[in-house]
Amino acid sequence: MAARLLTFVSLLLPGVRGVQITTTTRQTIHGVGASGAWWVNDLALYPDDVRQNVSDLLLNQTTGLGLTDYRYNLGGGGVGVTTWDRAPETPYVSDGVYNWSADAAGTYYLREAARQGVPVITLFVNSAPITMTSNNQSCGGDLVTERIPAYAQYLTDVISHWKSEGVEITHVSPMNEPDDSFGSCNQEGMQVVPGQRAEVVTTLAASLKAAGLSTLVIADESSDTTNYNNDEPVWLNATVGESLGGNCHHLYNFASAATQQEVFEYGRNLSGGVPTWFSEICCYNAANSNESDDPLATLTYSSQYDPTMLSGLRMAHLVWQSFTYAEDSHWDWWTALSNEIGCTLSSNATCWDNIQSSGWDDGLIYYDPDYNSTENYNIKLTKRYSVLKQFTKGVPVGAVRRAVTPDSDTTDDAWRVLAFDYDSACEQYSTCAQVPYSVVAMNAQWNASSITLTSNGTFALTQPVAMYRTSVTEDYAEAEVPTLSANGSLEIDAPEMSIVTLFF
Repeated sequence: MAARLLTFVSLLLPGVRGVQITTTTRQTIHGVGASGAWWVNDLALYPDDVRQNVSDLLLNQTTGLGLTDYRYNLGGGGVGVTTWDRAPETPYVSDGVYNWSADAAGTYYLREAARQGVPVITLFVNSAPITMTSNNQSCGGDLVTERIPAYAQYLTDVISHWKSEGVEITHVSPMNEPDDSFGSCNQEGMQVVPGQRAEVVTTLAASLKAAGLSTLVIADESSDTTNYNNDEPVWLNATVGESLGGNCHHLYNFASAATQQEVFEYGRNLSGGVPTWFSEICCYNAANSNESDDPLATLTYSSQYDPTMLSGLRMAHLVWQSFTYAEDSHWDWWTALSNEIGCTLSSNATCWDNIQSSGWDDGLIYYDPDYNSTENYNIKLTKRYSVLKQFTKGVPVGAVRRAVTPDSDTTDDAWRVLAFDYDSACEQYSTCAQVPYSVVAMNAQWNASSITLTSNGTFALTQPVAMYRTSVTEDYAEAEVPTLSANGSLEIDAPEMSIVTLFF
């Protein structure tokens, strides 16, 4: 199809929101994903049919969530870590010597990601093997500078091994949250001070290239905008950027959209234009009590288990901010599964259907933390799972975002809209004409509402071929497609607290 670029103008109709989607090209999207940390250790003790079902739910590109990035956590061995399921095994025995049967729990899903055709597979590390950390533990220490070449070779050897096994690791993150050593040792962690990071990146990139691998290095996965802003100028420049495939960050200070825009544009400029990636987030609640039921609330890092659309749309709003303000090219949730439900299922079998103040919004799917004694192997899909599906399906790898006007994060409008052109994603479909573009629109309010799209005459708005919706009562359900009017406008009616993806 020739006419893939659309321009819409807003209709000034009372009570109906209008939006303009311009022909301005923004960033190319490289994936939407989640990680295999650390639920894989629990799931290794589940029945085989449940493990396979989880694989299909997360990784199947047709019937499942269809994650387009799966983040495999390469363990450091868990030495010193006090939480058993956060202590993944490592294949490292000594320099150049490996036990490839180690971490069967984690590599099961790594293999599944490859088998299911996940287009982006990222290997990320919380801690190097203990011969490379300052305290000879998998937490609480620093990366030893003199061991950086050995560390790079270790990662290269692991990636080469998996390539020989038919698993193509497309990206590697050698330092996940290097601004924190995780000295409490409730999980693996290793500090990599800013002065070491350029050497880690360039040494690893050179090692991968020498081994004939196409794997790209991503870094540095700083935990928040403050640390990112302080640390990046120390180590990142255009020369180092030549060794980077993605300039990564987390957002655990839940910085405002304006701050994200400023900080990550700065990072892209420092790196010589390397795309920024939003590679981890979870665990939030409203920062202000008067916004407790507002999906667009200012958020703060906090405990709370919420399987409802409230948390689902808060996640969607983070995606929207990331793509529109930060202009990130990639978006990852933290972990795909969790057992942090904040209640006891053996006492109340339906407690995980409701908000629990002592749980955590860190997963998409949940399982019983007491499964070992209860033999309850059921799993619970949250609304975050279904909401994320609106993006994994609507924003394939290679999709190009189109600027939307107005796109300001204003408090008087509860609609959030994204538009994507599929010019560079055509290879994922049998013909480009199947799905030339998509619109993802979120009605983030406790009332039904409508939004109207209209072409300006430069390009004709076409009839959508499909629409899928997640709402209070629906989970990525096929919905009635709105009809293109005689004057070329398209009105989307949405129930309260819902998100839709239209395919054109």
